[in-house]
Amino acid sequence: MNNLFNLDNPVMQFLSRIFDLVVLNVIFLIFCIPVVTIGASLSGLYYVSLKLVRGEEPYIWRNFFKGFRQNFRQGTVIWILLAAAAVLLRMDFQIINALDTGVFAVVRVLLWVISGVLFCVFLYIFPVISHFVCSTKQAFKNAFLMIIGFLPYTAAMLAVCGVILALCMVSAKTFALVIAVSGLCGYSVIAFIFCIFFDRIFCRYEPKEDAKQED
Repeated sequence: MNNLFNLDNPVMQFLSRIFDLVVLNVIFLIFCIPVVTIGASLSGLYYVSLKLVRGEEPYIWRNFFKGFRQNFRQGTVIWILLAAAAVLLRMDFQIINALDTGVFAVVRVLLWVISGVLFCVFLYIFPVISHFVCSTKQAFKNAFLMIIGFLPYTAAMLAVCGVILALCMVSAKTFALVIAVSGLCGYSVIAFIFCIFFDRIFCRYEPKEDAKQED
């Protein structure tokens, strides 16, 4: 019975990790409430998630706020740029759909390609700035190069997003379930899964003294 409550017990370690992810998820959602802070919040989320993946057992609140604070300006600028690009793409789609002629079929395909690339950049860039010190321009460049250079990992992350999207579209019940799980631990779990890939990607670009992982 004593072994069951031993902190080294795999069951206890699993429960401890779930608790960490729930706490991280709640903090992340709270800091996203102003909307404009979503970029900085994503940086804090990935900053902590990578530490969890690497077994560093961080203090969740302290390290989230550290990642949030040190990437606040850059994360906010990047978030605004990506959000503005998404809005422009949405407007372009509305214009093309309103015209609805075969002449714009190629343009529609091009817009989908641009949207896919933009989404991939969104997946990569906040983990990049949470871990490496670089300019905003360099962060976009690094994110794009990693998307191309690590296509299997990119495809795996897109597959995870695709499964979640598919679940949302199956029925109202599955959509409600996704929303409920997201509110509890969904975002932090996804970030944790993605950081398994980012850990393998980022180790190619370290030495660690150049990374933004100091304690």
